Amino acid sequence: MAKDDRVEETLERAKEATDEVIDKAREGYGAAKEKLRAVGDDVGRRYQKISEDVRRGAERASKVARERYDQTAETVKTGYRKVRKDLDGLTDDVSAYVRDNPGKSILIAAGVGFVIGFLLRPRRRDEE
Repeated sequence: MAKDDRVEETLERAKEATDEVIDKAREGYGAAKEKLRAVGDDVGRRYQKISEDVRRGAERASKVARERYDQTAETVKTGYRKVRKDLDGLTDDVSAYVRDNPGKSILIAAGVGFVIGFLLRPRRRDEE
């Protein structure tokens, strides 16, 4: 075998080996591309599910908050109406008492004013 034949044979084997490596690289690239696509699809599905779960949770929280707000508002309205009714009744009772007992009413008002003034006046250092 001549030297040129050996060189040509070596080149041919090198070309075949190179072609084989290129084919294997293409196969690996294709497999990697498919795996990456599958992972991307899986991530997309998981994102959708999480997104839907968060949206449903927010809707439930909003509904619960609205229900509690409505309950609290109704409780406050009911309490306000009761206090208003009681206050109206008390005002009527006080007005009737003052009309029926003007002298006593003045003395009671003066006494209450005296007690409040005594409690609210500033204390002197020497009284302590």
